[in-house]
Amino acid sequence: MTTFAAQPETERRLAELDALTRTAWGTYREELRELAGRSYDVAEAAAWEQLQATLRELESERSALAAAPTSG
Repeated sequence: MTTFAAQPETERRLAELDALTRTAWGTYREELRELAGRSYDVAEAAAWEQLQATLRELESERSALAAAPTSG
């Protein structure tokens, strides 16, 4: 019974990770939307670093979920 409960939980978490990925990209775009020139350049570098850190964390969790043993 645990095996059957674990699969939907994994699928649910993967869907959450997908949503968090979309949110991270949306945040990145929003932070830069009204900027131009030097302001854009400075903000973009910081926003890109934050985006990449977030994406790495999400991918790490996604990989851990994929590597988790399942039985069928």
